[in-house]
Formats: sequence, structure tokens, C-alpha cells
Amino acid sequence: MIEGLKRRARKAGLAERIDASVVGPASMQLADLDAMIDFVFAFAVVHELPSAASFFSEAARAMKPGADLLLAEPGGHVSEAEFAEQIKAAADCGLKVVDRPSIARRIAALLRKAH
Repeated sequence: MIEGLKRRARKAGLAERIDASVVGPASMQLADLDAMIDFVFAFAVVHELPSAASFFSEAARAMKPGADLLLAEPGGHVSEAEFAEQIKAAADCGLKVVDRPSIARRIAALLRKAH
């Protein structure tokens, strides 16, 4: 999957802007990217992690002020209550919901890091 993403990124002229790598479930290993990330795409992944709070903490630390995070979870797999818990974990890390986009068969939120 990672190689496919890299191939599509090269084809789209975005390879220099995307860091695609495989990491363990406990950490995204972003320590060297503090306040450098413009956009985080978390699609059908947060519910699979051992700690949503750890994910959002790491993501928020790596995000620039004003950066966005698109969170989308599978609607048939993640309940509204579970999604609300994820949103609360994100809010505890300084990420605020700015939109609730409609994505087929997904529960989604666009979150933004405060300036």
C-alpha cells in the first residue's frame, strides 16, 4: 500500500510533499517534524490504534498552527459515540472541529489546530 501511495504521489507531482512510511501502532515517529505538517489525513485508522489520545497528541505536535486534520472513520464499524470520544481526544490536544464533511459510508470531521 505504501509503495502504491508513493507511485501515485510521484505521478501527481507530489512525491516531495508526502512522507509515506510504515510505523508501529504506538508511535508515528514524528519527533523530528514538530510544527512542520500542513495536513494530516487519518482515514479509517484511528479506531485501529491502541490510543486515540496518543495519536492526536503526536499529530497535533507535528502540525503547524492553522493546519488541518481530516478524520474519517467507517460508519458501519465506528459508532457515533466512539467517534465523539475521538473528537474529545482531539480537542484535548488543541484540535477543533471546523467542518463535518459528508463522505459516503464514513463519519468525518475536519479538525484545525489553533494558531
